[in-house]
Amino acid sequence: METSKKGSGRPRKPGAPDAAERMRAARARKRRAGFRLHQSWVSAEPQVYSDHQRLDARSLAMHCLIARKLLATPAIIVQARSTLARWRAQAAEPVPSYFFEWGRILEGRPEEIAAFLASMREDAMRLRQSSPFTNCLTPEERKRIFGAFR
Repeated sequence: METSKKGSGRPRKPGAPDAAERMRAARARKRRAGFRLHQSWVSAEPQVYSDHQRLDARSLAMHCLIARKLLATPAIIVQARSTLARWRAQAAEPVPSYFFEWGRILEGRPEEIAAFLASMREDAMRLRQSSPFTNCLTPEERKRIFGAFR
């Protein structure tokens, strides 16, 4: 008794697309939906950063510019120290810990301070949110950086 060899699954209906045609159609649908093939399907739209990431990047850009100015004019450190002293005098008890952290940082050499300002370290990112270097940039420099991070 001889059995005829059958393919797996049920037979295709006449006119139905084969597997390759179905795959091409699925890929075309994904492309039309805005995806691109990169090992797996990913959105082709540019990555949108959160507001917090944008603020961190803007703060980093500002402090990189301040670091360059600091290396050219180390007297900026005196200005930052006086700003920090003024803030500390106006602060309510208990005094926030970032005053002490900035105080230790501002005791360093200009090269060390500039490296810290432009650093991607977690403590540098946190301390840039309460920087005593706020008045080191001109309004034009500040406007240019703010415009770049809209």
